[in-house]
Amino acid sequence: MRIPLLFFLASFVVSVSAQNIVAPLLRSKDSIRVSVAQMNITESDLNSGKDRVDALLPWMDKAVGEKADLLVFPEYLLGPFHLPDPLIEKLSAEVKRRSINVIVGGWEYQPGSVITHPPAPQTYSNTVLVLDREGKIAGKHRKMHSAVGAASPFCWPPAPDERGEQTMLLGEENGVVDLDFGRIGLLTCYDGYFFEMFMMPSLRGAEVLVWVNSRGGMVEPHIIQAASFITCTHVIASNTSNGCGSAICSYPGWRLDAAAPQPGSEALITATLDLKEIRNQRLNNRMLHQRRPDAYKTLSETWEPWKAYPDLKPFAYPPATTSSN
Repeated sequence: MRIPLLFFLASFVVSVSAQNIVAPLLRSKDSIRVSVAQMNITESDLNSGKDRVDALLPWMDKAVGEKADLLVFPEYLLGPFHLPDPLIEKLSAEVKRRSINVIVGGWEYQPGSVITHPPAPQTYSNTVLVLDREGKIAGKHRKMHSAVGAASPFCWPPAPDERGEQTMLLGEENGVVDLDFGRIGLLTCYDGYFFEMFMMPSLRGAEVLVWVNSRGGMVEPHIIQAASFITCTHVIASNTSNGCGSAICSYPGWRLDAAAPQPGSEALITATLDLKEIRNQRLNNRMLHQRRPDAYKTLSETWEPWKAYPDLKPFAYPPATTSSN
């Protein structure tokens, strides 16, 4: 039986259109020097009205002294801001003066919204900014998963009166940004507990994944190393000093190239990452070539696996008590 040419062409077009083409790199370097600032920050620092950029400058100078191409800070450090904003303009000027790529996070309020503490629901996002050597915002990432339920042993569900990240505007896609050395992908804190968040920017061409944190718990080295191996990328993780665990991990993730595992310690860690070799690895990586997205449809469907245990009772907060006069 002969297959009509029109049917064959239509099938070919559908097949080709299903392939997402990753744009070639326009700029690249064979290697980069990366620094991570594991620094201390308190809630009072963020809401005191102090100039939060000033706290970052000594760390920028240290990274420049290390001849770093990229400096990664923890999340939150910028506190609340708008885009545009005098605070961000000052940050841009200081970054340009030092000619270094910088990644730092804060609370981005929507245009026209009033900065309040605590913030009004749906007026803000937990945003990571990427500034290039010219001080320009080259890209950003809005946190896609809200960390809630700190009063629960399972970190779920949110407490009835909790006012936290569940009130913010969530991002819809990882930030993937081209800088003068190559392509990076971004994820923020709790995002890293969803492994899709590492894989999605890798599939879009990111060679270096930057996992920005600011939490009391240590950034888990086993997650960093597994992410590097599975996604065929270098992985950089930042955290504040109270949580520690900032690290730089080169592919294939057998070890951490640099780490700051001491709780409470401020540190600047620096390492050199080979970009020439990671590109050769990604060009030939068998897992990237042998992916079967047609077989992974389960991942994009809504499931409720906890309902497999109808005889068990989920965690619940004790009922609120009212005081009587």
